[in-house]
Amino acid sequence: MKKRRLLWFVATSVLLFGAGYAALWLTAPRHRINALSFEQIREWMTEKEVEGILGVPAGDYTTAPVMVLDDGTASTIWISRVKRWTSNDTAIDVFFDDLGLVTRKRLLDVIPLEESIWQKLRRWLRIN
Repeated sequence: MKKRRLLWFVATSVLLFGAGYAALWLTAPRHRINALSFEQIREWMTEKEVEGILGVPAGDYTTAPVMVLDDGTASTIWISRVKRWTSNDTAIDVFFDDLGLVTRKRLLDVIPLEESIWQKLRRWLRIN
């Protein structure tokens, strides 16, 4: 009888852990806003090509409050527009000219202001 209870406990624990892991994995962000994608962005690319690399249009894809460490170098006169992609880990600024082509890019550090228990679990389990 003790073996049956132990087996039931182990099987239930494994099932619950698997279901929890699957839930975290399924709710993880689907963007590719990271340093590896940043390296793939090249001058003269279009905004659509940049979106293809990063997986999403420009915007804020954070799941908690963050602070972007911006040094203020985005304010150059010859740049017509800047688009920013922000995640919990990093922010990417891409500078476009009047024709909509990439002229410059920069990678910015992001500091989380608070982290939920789900974000901690994702970080610990490396599900980001």
